[in-house]
Amino acid sequence: MLEDVPALLSSLDPDTEPRFGLMTAQHMVEHILNDGKYMYHRLGEPDGPPTEKQLGFQKFIDNGVQMKHRPSDKTKADLPDLKFESMEAAVAEVSDLVKKFYAHFDAHPDFKIYNSFMGEIPFEKVELFFSQHWRYHLWQFKLLDQFS
Repeated sequence: MLEDVPALLSSLDPDTEPRFGLMTAQHMVEHILNDGKYMYHRLGEPDGPPTEKQLGFQKFIDNGVQMKHRPSDKTKADLPDLKFESMEAAVAEVSDLVKKFYAHFDAHPDFKIYNSFMGEIPFEKVELFFSQHWRYHLWQFKLLDQFS
């Protein structure tokens, strides 16, 4: 699924209104790029057994990464500044990120990502989480007819 994301995003009009939420189309693309720092890196090392929070996140993955919109009291003023000069530039970075992700795991099939929020996770779970998360945002911006 991740391999399909850049092509889908390249058809996204920057003025597309989301089904829900505050993000603009480019904010969404930059949001999934920001997640990329977790896709194939170890951000620290475990200092003991997984925490309850990490085990809860891993259970969330094991249960299929069912995401839903949770309204908040944030406004458009709370959106971060855009980092890329254009939507096209951001989408190109997503394409590079996907290539690096698969190349990394092809070269290191037993590699497990680690960060303090997710804990230690192998490729299959990393791919499932990011595929579902990104699909959710593709659906949010009407690039997919359904999300389940």
